[in-house]
Amino acid sequence: MSGTNRQPTAQRGGRRPSSLVDSQLEHLENMVQYVTRGDAVGVLVPLDHEYWEKRIRALEETHELIASQRKRVVKLLDRLGSEAQTKLRRRTAA
Repeated sequence: MSGTNRQPTAQRGGRRPSSLVDSQLEHLENMVQYVTRGDAVGVLVPLDHEYWEKRIRALEETHELIASQRKRVVKLLDRLGSEAQTKLRRRTAA
């Protein structure tokens, strides 16, 4: 065996490859869809919008994303932000 370093890029201080992102993005998309549905309000109290935004930002910061993956991330963040603003307006109107 050669003496090359076979550690994943992230362990050497770089970002992980984009090939590892799609399944994580799919999970995040499913969860954001669930969290932003009207009937899910209050079900996942500890897993609020802030939590999911942190998860998305962490994925964005630790992986080399291709253009289509960056678009998916932006869409997720937009959906969370929009829903958070809607909830804030509801609370202040009450």
